[in-house]
Amino acid sequence: MVETKKDEPATVLISGAGIAGLALAIGLHKKCGIPGDQIEVYESARAFTSDAGGAIGLYANGLRVVRDFSPQLHSTIRMYGHDYIYRRWLRHDGSEVACAKESALADDPGLQSLGIRRWKLQKALFDEAAACGIVVQFRKRTDKVGALTSKGIEVTFADGTSRFARLVFGADGVKSKVREVVVGSQQADFTGVSVLMGAAKVPVEKRGILFPSSATTKNHACYYAVGDSEQIFQIYFPTPTLDDENWGTLSKEDGAKEGLQLAAKLRKDGWAEEFVRPLEKAESVIRLGLFAREPFDKWVSDDHNRRVILLGDAAHPPVPYIGQGAQMAFEDCGVLCHLLRETCCKNGTFDPSDANIAAATRLYEQIRIPRAKKILGSSHKLGATQQLRADSKLYNLGREMFIKMQVALYGTLTVMKPGPAYDFAKDVSDHLNGDAKTEPPARSTMSVVLPVVAVVAAGAALAFLKKK
Repeated sequence: MVETKKDEPATVLISGAGIAGLALAIGLHKKCGIPGDQIEVYESARAFTSDAGGAIGLYANGLRVVRDFSPQLHSTIRMYGHDYIYRRWLRHDGSEVACAKESALADDPGLQSLGIRRWKLQKALFDEAAACGIVVQFRKRTDKVGALTSKGIEVTFADGTSRFARLVFGADGVKSKVREVVVGSQQADFTGVSVLMGAAKVPVEKRGILFPSSATTKNHACYYAVGDSEQIFQIYFPTPTLDDENWGTLSKEDGAKEGLQLAAKLRKDGWAEEFVRPLEKAESVIRLGLFAREPFDKWVSDDHNRRVILLGDAAHPPVPYIGQGAQMAFEDCGVLCHLLRETCCKNGTFDPSDANIAAATRLYEQIRIPRAKKILGSSHKLGATQQLRADSKLYNLGREMFIKMQVALYGTLTVMKPGPAYDFAKDVSDHLNGDAKTEPPARSTMSVVLPVVAVVAAGAALAFLKKK
């Protein structure tokens, strides 16, 4: 086996340079004082490319972590993104069900939700990491994590090289190899939903993040601006069978063809032109199946003296309906870095002793696992309601009434609020001081929706009988 270096083991090795990996590297430097050259990040990709990939939404809970780590990074991300301002639920013909102000989720102007191209977020994080002296080594896909030895933990890469490290963080995504030494080989489950997503240099007609649903095409969608003249589309379809051989990033020609074909279908089914035109100008098109699993009950390896730690999608692969996938990754990083600062930096320098790491990682699991389960569980429920709107006219009638009621009473859907409202630093402080409170499990959205549907159905039946 060939080592990538022949000096002392790395203080920190992070597998994966996505959102979670880069944010963690920045946080460890900023909050724990670890020198940049002691934080080693290994990424499987050949390089980061501009104007590629899709986009994501950022909300107050994720932005709160970013601002805590680096106010400058926070400003850069806000500059690269585009504020939603509004959240709109619509029918496929463009008629509006309800409109909520995004300020209902956060009153701090610096924490307003926004849409951002993924490559721009990646660039902002990468540039900030570089400014911290952190180097990302590309073409280094983690293949195996070995046992803990006197030299540290050996991480072997697909190119045959390896590196020893004192701490290993698995931020290597849904197909994480680091995860295998924590919970074994686990596969995510296909949700029965696929999505066609892409970008289009077409200005939006309505400001905000839009959620149209169609009873004609039997599907639902999401549209949002990422700039004054660019928007993102995500079209969700029930997909009974797994078709992963045809999923992934489409070529420019195939993406354009797919967009035109779908645009023709939606136009025929009566979709408003504001939803059709972006498909005719589609770029950076991706077709994916959605996979998910419940967050694991274990994110840290006991076999490695708790020195192998999972975060981000490696710990809790998300579904996108509630916009909290990236936020959960940022929260993981914020909680980890604050806990490590409090437990490992008491004397002004980073001391990752067994006792210090054990104390930090036990609290990390105690804080993060219930939180991730609650938020990502809500995402599954919200996604189910969106598809049911398309599948059932009766359900949609009740659901529209429910959305209108919630927006009128609470400013937005209440299922959206627990995500952005979370203050990671306060949660860490409360746990360290013994003041943490156990949150009740999230109330099922369906437990509220179904009675509304029943009332609507009863009303419709009575109206019908009166006509008779």
